[in-house]
Amino acid sequence: MSLDTASCAGCGYPAGRDACQSVFQDVSLRVRALAWTDSLKTWRLMHDVYNVQHAEELSGTYAKLVTHLGGICWALEHGGGERGYRALQLLVEKQSWEGEAYPPAPGLPQARGTVTAASLSKLGEAPLLIAGVDRWARATWMAFAGLQPLAREWVQQALALVPARR
Repeated sequence: MSLDTASCAGCGYPAGRDACQSVFQDVSLRVRALAWTDSLKTWRLMHDVYNVQHAEELSGTYAKLVTHLGGICWALEHGGGERGYRALQLLVEKQSWEGEAYPPAPGLPQARGTVTAASLSKLGEAPLLIAGVDRWARATWMAFAGLQPLAREWVQQALALVPARR
C-alpha cells in the first residue's frame, strides 16, 4: 500500500486512493456473499456507483459511462432487472459493431456525491448493506444531476434494442 495519504481524487475519501480501493474490495466481497438476499442487484449497483465516482480511472470514456451511469439510472429508476443491464451492454456493443466512433465523454461533475464506499465499511447485516448501497447510489446520482437526462436517454435507446418479454 502506498504511503500517500492524499484524499482519493474520485470520491474524496480522506485516507487516500489505495485505502478507498481496499475498503471497496472488502465491501464488495461482503455484498457478493449475500447473494441469497437478492443482493446481486445491489452488487451490480455498487460497482456502477464506484466506477462513476472514480471515473478518471474506471469510467471516463463514453462507453463506460453508458454502462455505469446508465446502470445507476436503470437501477434507481427502473428497478435494476437484468434486461436493462444487458440492453445497455448491447447499446455499447452495437455502436462498436457498426463502426461508429463513440462520442467524447461528457464533462463529469467535480463533486461526485457525499457518500463513499467507506460509509459501508462497518455495515455487516444484509439489510443494512443493501440500504447503504442504495443511499450511496442516490447521493452519487444526485451529484450527476447534469448528466441524468443523458443517462435516461441511454436507457431508452438500450431498451429499444431489447424487446420486453411477455
